[in-house]
Amino acid sequence: EHGKPLGEFLVHKGLITPSDLQSLITEQLNAPKLGKLALLQGLINQRDLEEALRIQKTPRSLGQILCDLGVINPLDLHYVVHKYGKQLKLGEILIKLNYIDEETLNNALMEQKNSSDSLGDILLSKKIITGQQLQEALSLQANIPFESLEGFSYKEEEKGYLKKIISRKYAEKNLILPVSQNDKSLILAVIKAESLLAAYELAAVYRHLKISCILITPEKFNELFEILYSEQLGLVTSASTSDKETVAPSCNIDFIQAKLDEDMELENKQAPTYDNGRDIEAEEIVNFIISYAISNRASDVHIEQDREGVKLRYRIDGVLNDINIRWLKEKLQEKIGSIISRIKIISNLDIAEKRLPQDGVFRINYYDKTKGRRTDLDFRVATCKGITGENIVIRILDSGSGDVDLEGLDHSPHVLKPFKRCLGSSAGIILVTGPTGSGKSTTLYGALKYVYNPSLKIITAEDPIEYSFPGIMQTQIHPKIGLTFARLLRSFLRLDPDVILVGEIRDEETAKISFDAAQTGHLVLSTLHTNDSISSISRLFDLGIDPTQIISSLSCVLAQRLVRKICPVCMKEHVPDEEEWGLFFEEYPAHLKFYKGDGCESCGFTGYKGRTLLSEVFVIDKDISKAIANKADADGLKRLAMEFGMKTMLEDALLKLRDTTLSEIRRVIPNEMIERFRTQHNKVLTKSYEHEEKLQYKDKYKWEGLILSDPLKDDDIIKDMYEKHTSLAGKSNGQSKNISYYEFREFITESFNDICRKYGCSRVAFDIEIRNSRVEISALPY
Repeated sequence: EHGKPLGEFLVHKGLITPSDLQSLITEQLNAPKLGKLALLQGLINQRDLEEALRIQKTPRSLGQILCDLGVINPLDLHYVVHKYGKQLKLGEILIKLNYIDEETLNNALMEQKNSSDSLGDILLSKKIITGQQLQEALSLQANIPFESLEGFSYKEEEKGYLKKIISRKYAEKNLILPVSQNDKSLILAVIKAESLLAAYELAAVYRHLKISCILITPEKFNELFEILYSEQLGLVTSASTSDKETVAPSCNIDFIQAKLDEDMELENKQAPTYDNGRDIEAEEIVNFIISYAISNRASDVHIEQDREGVKLRYRIDGVLNDINIRWLKEKLQEKIGSIISRIKIISNLDIAEKRLPQDGVFRINYYDKTKGRRTDLDFRVATCKGITGENIVIRILDSGSGDVDLEGLDHSPHVLKPFKRCLGSSAGIILVTGPTGSGKSTTLYGALKYVYNPSLKIITAEDPIEYSFPGIMQTQIHPKIGLTFARLLRSFLRLDPDVILVGEIRDEETAKISFDAAQTGHLVLSTLHTNDSISSISRLFDLGIDPTQIISSLSCVLAQRLVRKICPVCMKEHVPDEEEWGLFFEEYPAHLKFYKGDGCESCGFTGYKGRTLLSEVFVIDKDISKAIANKADADGLKRLAMEFGMKTMLEDALLKLRDTTLSEIRRVIPNEMIERFRTQHNKVLTKSYEHEEKLQYKDKYKWEGLILSDPLKDDDIIKDMYEKHTSLAGKSNGQSKNISYYEFREFITESFNDICRKYGCSRVAFDIEIRNSRVEISALPY
């Protein structure tokens, strides 16, 4: 009997007598465990003990105990646990039964993510578990007994009545089969727990019958189905179920309504065309598609049609992901026309027009369970006909995500500090560059929030308005009625603004008006599409901007990319393959540490969760201005900027190797930037050997004990360095100030990382001495 105390179990199995048990209990005061004591006294053997402990550990929830006692019907229990999401997962049960461990489960779930097979099928195919073990776990999951039904056969007089109770169509759809019936009871056979919901519905219809269920194998189900209904089912090959395939993922939102905001698109004034009949199922499918996108932090939804059928993909953390929910895949193939029509209707589009591309918008009002409040969410819809049918892309515009400070955007300090300094100017142009989807708009809104105060007049021209920003005047461009960026900019100059945000500088006219506005005392923020920050100078030349205008108006250019972050739950240190690090370095960079995510439920077994920024800032100072005036090329400007301390986007990426991986950096950084870095890094590596040779002639005593290999581990050395610095500062006649240990440690750590990255070394030698009445710290690669 599962769940009995070990002593009672041993007595029940006849392994010991009740008197032996009483003696054991008396002696147990000084014994660690009853089972061990019985084993030591020779009352049981090791095999008996292991089997007893295994059965005792079988997972029995309160609901299962209540079912065993007859207090609650398994159908009622399943309805309740399914409604509130409390059902035990198959993987959890297999772990508790000691049939698999957590690592095996995670590997199987990771494989399942890219497969249509269920978890049970995967474990069976790999021979990790047996069919009997799977059936035992499924039985515990559904709280119903497993029956082999060997030798069972239908009575001819029962067949007709059983087919009337449950029709063939209902049995096939819900995978539920009547087995036997008498005056007061009906026994149903199922192959998975989900079918119990259909049995629960039947119990409400046949109130005069006591309905109970048993679990059988898929093969037996197929056999009995053919015998009872005289038709082959030709469907069931697996008894196990996959949370991912058959059960809709739980979402944190409840949809209240999808409503059209006709004012969102000024040019879309015609009345939408509606279907004659309302397809409720198509509405529910569209609602689920959108709710899944919101719950999984997707930025775009792609519904695509090709020769292989309909595909649904979500862009999550910048990467497109297939969805592997079996029922949804089947419904997409079956009802794609109705689904597209439903999306068009709520987007105020013409459902009869299927040849020409269309653009629309709609707004969803929903209740967010996690935030505990209702909110609105805007969506932009684009349709385009392909070779086999229409394709739809839905962009999600979450205005609530725009409320982010600059400090919260993960820009590195060496980028954020000069960027803020430029934002403090009352006039000039600040540009943010990068490809579509690189977070440029979010950075611009962070910049607006940084400069905002009630005494300033701030106006924006956007396409689209992605974030709602209280306290500023936001306007949307409408090219179809001639309301372009250039036209809006001209009108802005008559509205007495202090700060102007232009969504994008796309053409020569917009560029010239923007620079004119900057020269007349306005702070202008905008974006460009260039590979890096320095390439923006060439792009501005192409747009007809004179070098003197660039020198006098352009303050800085910030370039950025978004990369996926390593999942913090499953992150671990690892050594990348040469194929990975060889793209960046000539030799393996032993001074760097690399990490990756193994994959877990928290990150959907991708190893990544969330995104972070890689960025660089190009400040237009006096030396850069002279080079621009002389029309220096991009390579010359980059060399000059790096000489004055600019860190490139790739260098910023290597500082964030604890947050992301080399493969992610490779995915977003252009090839030419990586090749340039690899070449320059190799040259710098050669120079580092010259520094090491110079170090040979230094006074060895002076450097003894001040050589760091890892700032995180060499804490004692850093403390010695700090004590020496503090002592020398006291002898410097007030020329050097004392600083805290934490400030000193941060300075040393940053210096160590910079030198190791620049010279390709793994150790750095530090020296602290008084020169010209000041304490100075010097360092060399070692």
